[in-house]
Amino acid sequence: MGASGFWKAAVALCGVALSSACATGGSATYVEGALRPRHFVFHDVVKWNGKDSGGWRAACLHVGIARDTGEMFLCRFGVEMPIANDDQGFISTEQARSLSASCANQAARATLSAATPATPISVACEEFRTFYEITLNAAITGARVPKACASGIKPVVVTPTGPTTRGGL
Repeated sequence: MGASGFWKAAVALCGVALSSACATGGSATYVEGALRPRHFVFHDVVKWNGKDSGGWRAACLHVGIARDTGEMFLCRFGVEMPIANDDQGFISTEQARSLSASCANQAARATLSAATPATPISVACEEFRTFYEITLNAAITGARVPKACASGIKPVVVTPTGPTTRGGL
């Protein structure tokens, strides 16, 4: 599969748009809007030499997850990945941002939609991070989603503003 074919497949893998993250039992868990590529502000942590695999980039997000009961939790996580690797070759910042957002929204759909009113939001956040890392690493070999952000990287904070008819990350 050529480079163009790979990116089409990766976007198809992670390209599920999040439509709702409602829980059962009269309570909903949501995050205002969807995570967008612009939320993933990557910084080069290790410079790439321009050939072969190498280099490393990282972003930091603090995303508010809320319930319609007023309960809110700030889910904090980093997003880290190679600038170039043996499987995908060079990964542009635009590709990294797009795939990071798509995979995050897919992970949110899978985990937050399964949350019940009895599920602590902190547990839902942990499940999201775990599934997000699996999903992102399937799209970009070597990508990871640590609990803590890389040192010195300022977080992008995404907070919910209130109930909507379209929930999710």
